[in-house]
Amino acid sequence: MINLILWLLARMQPLIRAAGADYGQLRAIVQVKLMMDSRRNTVNLGRYGKKANEESNNAFLKTLAIYAVLGSLLSIGMLGTPEPGVLFFPLTLQFAYIMALCALTLISDFSTVILDSSDNQIILPRPVDSRTLWLARIVHISSYLTAIALSISLGGLLVVSYRFGALAGVVFLVMALLSAVLMVFLTNVFYLVLMRFVSEEKLREVINYVQILMAILFYGGYQILPRLMNTNEMFSRALPHEWWHFLIPPMWMAGAVNLIVKPAIDTTHLTFLLLALTMPILGLWAMNRFLTGNFVQQLNSLDQERQPAVRKDASGMKPVSEQNRGNLVDRLSGWLTRNPLERAAFGFAWRITGRDRKFKLKTYPQLGFALAYTVGMSFQKMGGMFYLFALYFAGIYVMVAQLQLSVSDNYRASWVYGSAPIRQPGDVLVGSLKALITKLLLPFYILIASYILYQFGLDKIDDVLLAFSNSLVMLMSSALMSKRYMPFSIAQDALSQNNTSRGILIAAVLGVVGLAHFGLTYLPYGVWAAIPVSVVLVIYLFSQYRKTGWESVEMGG
Repeated sequence: MINLILWLLARMQPLIRAAGADYGQLRAIVQVKLMMDSRRNTVNLGRYGKKANEESNNAFLKTLAIYAVLGSLLSIGMLGTPEPGVLFFPLTLQFAYIMALCALTLISDFSTVILDSSDNQIILPRPVDSRTLWLARIVHISSYLTAIALSISLGGLLVVSYRFGALAGVVFLVMALLSAVLMVFLTNVFYLVLMRFVSEEKLREVINYVQILMAILFYGGYQILPRLMNTNEMFSRALPHEWWHFLIPPMWMAGAVNLIVKPAIDTTHLTFLLLALTMPILGLWAMNRFLTGNFVQQLNSLDQERQPAVRKDASGMKPVSEQNRGNLVDRLSGWLTRNPLERAAFGFAWRITGRDRKFKLKTYPQLGFALAYTVGMSFQKMGGMFYLFALYFAGIYVMVAQLQLSVSDNYRASWVYGSAPIRQPGDVLVGSLKALITKLLLPFYILIASYILYQFGLDKIDDVLLAFSNSLVMLMSSALMSKRYMPFSIAQDALSQNNTSRGILIAAVLGVVGLAHFGLTYLPYGVWAAIPVSVVLVIYLFSQYRKTGWESVEMGG
């Protein structure tokens, strides 16, 4: 893959030099970045650690294969049957899917690449200007995003080429690639503009919450908006063109392909084609021309992580809000924990999960996805046991948060667990898990349950209570059956090796618990009778988890 990207880069030398960058320097930077991407981080923590095996990382290729399968199924469903005259709306949905997934990938996976300035210490002392460094970042990101866009659009390319000819397929492919370029432009514009107008002290925090919000909006909009539309009518009737269609990028791409498919050479379709071809390129040109002057300097200052100064009032005391926040955590830990070590782990996990930006970025969007999915499915007026599915959905997403609880960029500091006089690591595991349940699962579950009770009536309160207790059973069962790590003690690379087996465990536990609950709804007072049984099981599982010894704990990558 690296050789292919470098070969394509060589064909683009005139464009790179026209953009004001040094081709030799750019090629060298991109080559090093791609080589570093293929390496795996390892850590050795002495008697508590385990060194990972050196092996090639093919996770990205597996991801592309999954995207290709999902994209093909979507393309066959949307583009396989509609007549050419009504293909504009299905094509719009196809390109909206491509753009949404590319944008989500940029927000969740490549934001750290865009904003990373760790290489500045090596590159800045050399005679490398900001434009060359910025273009190297864009090429690096675009190489992966192009592969993602190609995998998603593979099914659509085959369907369009088979039904409407090779020319239509070529246009579809070009529009898919331009969709990825447009998302690179829009995402970078957002970051660069934000870097100019937000103070450096608040920038990372603002970006983190905007990333979370955008991820929720992209996913929620894609789940909810199609359910608000009459898609059957739109798939069977030609969609009349309106002026506001020229403001929606997926419609530019759809109109350009529809020009060949229909065929329809008119002012409307030619305008769509012009916008689709010019806006992504003009966007990158404008960003290269106007927004990258002090890009590297801003990144360099952004990388200087400052420890937040503890503000004090005139009397030398901490602000009242910080005192109240600390008192709340202390009170909760006093109520919910059994010993000092568990209490300390509760406060530690509570505070770190509120400060770690990557933890929030990995977990908070998942909770928003669950809420959007629940609301979106309720629009379909699904009866029966839909509300049970929604209630257990909350527990599934908190399992994702529990998985991320063991991950940290500063995982090498986990040597402190081995040096501290901790005889029973299970107390640390239980305390941190209780913090996660109290901070994430409980408020989020109350929100979902309130919506369910509003939609289906207060008589579902027994299902709400049993589902919450069963969610704790699922969470504890997953924690007991999977590998156990101390909080914030491993790298993300090490954790990703166990995702498949953990997913199978979660699916198995969910299936057993969910089906048992569904069956109890047919028995008189069956759900009420099961609640105390489930609570006792939760208590038992917590006690077993608390008994975890050092021989059962794995640390390091």
